[in-house]
Amino acid sequence: MIGAILGDMIGSPYEFDRGGKTKIFPLFSRESRFTDDSVMTVAVAEALMDAKGKSDDEIRKALVASMQKWGRRYPDAGYGGMFRRWLRTDDPQPYGSYGNGSAMRVSPAGWLYKTLEETRRIARMTAEVTHNHPEGIKGAEATASAIFLARKGRDKDEIREYITAEFGYDLTRTIDEIRPGYHHVESCQETVPEAITAFLEGEDFEDVIRTAVSLGGDCDTLTCIAGGIAEAFYGVPEELENECRARLPEDILSVLDRFKTRRSLRGNTFLDGNELIEEAIAGYTADPSEKSLAAVIEAIRERMHKDGHFIIPVISSEDGADFSFRSIRLKNGTEWQVVFTTAEEYEKGEESEIISFFIDATLKACADNDSPGFIVNPWGQPFFITKELINEIFAADGDTEYHVPDDELTPELLDGGAYLKRAIGICNRNMTNLNLFKLMKILRESCVWIPCSAVFSDSDNERFANRIEEAQKNGGIEQLIGTSFTNEDQVRMVPDILQSGESFFFPVFTSNEEMGEYGKSFSHIERHFLEAVSLARNNDRNVEGIVINAFTEPFTVGKELFGLIEEMSK
Repeated sequence: MIGAILGDMIGSPYEFDRGGKTKIFPLFSRESRFTDDSVMTVAVAEALMDAKGKSDDEIRKALVASMQKWGRRYPDAGYGGMFRRWLRTDDPQPYGSYGNGSAMRVSPAGWLYKTLEETRRIARMTAEVTHNHPEGIKGAEATASAIFLARKGRDKDEIREYITAEFGYDLTRTIDEIRPGYHHVESCQETVPEAITAFLEGEDFEDVIRTAVSLGGDCDTLTCIAGGIAEAFYGVPEELENECRARLPEDILSVLDRFKTRRSLRGNTFLDGNELIEEAIAGYTADPSEKSLAAVIEAIRERMHKDGHFIIPVISSEDGADFSFRSIRLKNGTEWQVVFTTAEEYEKGEESEIISFFIDATLKACADNDSPGFIVNPWGQPFFITKELINEIFAADGDTEYHVPDDELTPELLDGGAYLKRAIGICNRNMTNLNLFKLMKILRESCVWIPCSAVFSDSDNERFANRIEEAQKNGGIEQLIGTSFTNEDQVRMVPDILQSGESFFFPVFTSNEEMGEYGKSFSHIERHFLEAVSLARNNDRNVEGIVINAFTEPFTVGKELFGLIEEMSK
């Protein structure tokens, strides 16, 4: 939600058409400050985090309490008259507003929930506690929906189509068409579509903000709404985020940091699939048999092999350079480290600083310290992973590697091709996106061997043919055995091409020896992998990719990956 607060802060000096309706203006000045838009956005964020998983009535009560708390803490932030009275009353009731306040504060709802349906339901509640007019509710739902769709990777055409179809906003007008007649208006129906249009026309985060400010009117709210959507689509430049944070008080920063942690958990794809572990633990809790225990072990192993993460509560050192695992002390005096499988399980207990890390590495770290093991999901259905159980998990794998290691890629490590071959073997066993990415980085730094046919120039071929002809005239070709022939021109090395069905592939090998019997028919040259990419791309057979170690443990790098490997940083 930093994008919404940034928008509010940047737009605040130019409210009431004070920006000259232009995109050319300083982003920050002494007048750049947060307003009621930011205060209420923070209030909504805190309420939704505190009330996560509770009933609708409890969520509404949390929203009212939080908004009144923050509104009274910052009484001069620029609230409208009716809302100011609402903040002070002991029995606050919705007052039928269709003002744009419901849309300006709703951005947290766009980030915290897994489905669009749930996002819209929560957005509706954030509006209803004050702005229960249909237009006020619609504005909040539309804004939260746009944020949800943007963070889920939908393109702008898809976002435009959804908002138009579901909420009936006219998003066909351009900013240039809107700008001349636009004026200060505080209704949702004349703010939300304009803010969404600014997002749709903007080329990056900053351009979205500048576009929204150029409309004039209630531009701190315009930029707050547009900035919230733009953050979900583009992210926020670090320098802008730092400038924003420098202008915020500690209590607001505390909520922002807490929200950032929650948001990172919601977007953490390494946790996707950990429900498998939870289901196995539930089965073991209901029936603590050896069969159920084996099912838990298999679930953990499956998630290990698919790059699964645990959420780990930690305590950082004062300088932030190191951390230690949090633990729970049982009545018998033993201290167990704590991990969680999903955001939902973590959110059942108290807040903590957390990290997300690979399950296998987490288990190995425990095996090397003094802790007796882990408690998984201590606030839900707790499960104890003892060191003995950790050993059983790894024994079931037979010490097989399932993750490409993260060693520093030095020339010494890559020399001879053994490290590359090891990474290929791991990818063949466990093809995850992360393993493929690591292999691509190794290939970017590696040399490979290429089988080639040596091709003489026409003049050297003629000289060689003459030599043979002379030998045949003077006693037979056998007399050439043991003699040498030196070419005068450069020899062309033409790489071999392998065919599979109707497809062609460019073969390379991690070492000279890896070619085996096949290599006896060719000359061998060692080249950087990027040179092999160039040779494969420019081959007249239109190869489908590069096949590595084709006759032992083949791995194909499709031509669609060539550009990605070339663009990787060294």
